[in-house]
Amino acid sequence: MAALGLVRGSSGNVSVRRGDILLITPSGIPYERIHASQVVAIDLEGRPISGGGVPSSEWRMHVSIYRARGDVRAIVHTHSPAGTAAAAVLPALPVPNDEGTLIFGEVVPVSRHAPPGTWDLAQAVVEALGEKGKAALIARHGTVAVGRTLVEALLLAEKLEEVATVFFFSKTEAR
Repeated sequence: MAALGLVRGSSGNVSVRRGDILLITPSGIPYERIHASQVVAIDLEGRPISGGGVPSSEWRMHVSIYRARGDVRAIVHTHSPAGTAAAAVLPALPVPNDEGTLIFGEVVPVSRHAPPGTWDLAQAVVEALGEKGKAALIARHGTVAVGRTLVEALLLAEKLEEVATVFFFSKTEAR
């Protein structure tokens, strides 16, 4: 995620579900320095099972998505520049290009605003994703993409950033 410009430092987080266990990135460690031993295993209640770090502060969002969506096996949450900008100023992100529409539909939803790291934010994101959504913007916060695999979720997060970038470029050119 860092190499793709989707996060900086230790912002954002990633998880993978294996049965009733989530493997989630640790809090406060820049991605370039995370070691496998620092990845935290938690259960679907958020209780740590193993790992050398503290789970991401957004573990509630991850747990809530997995509980609501049996099809989701991986989550990528970013603070990418264009996606976060869209989440800060738009009620929904219109998808301006055909490729984006094939992936996300005509719009990418924006969740209602809630404080970071809370159950309220977790519920807002679950609502925005709905039953089949591949991605959503988190109001004033960032983005989330979900998939059957970590690679799929990461590719969707990257494509979401591209869609937001194209949207803003298209608005700039239209003036």
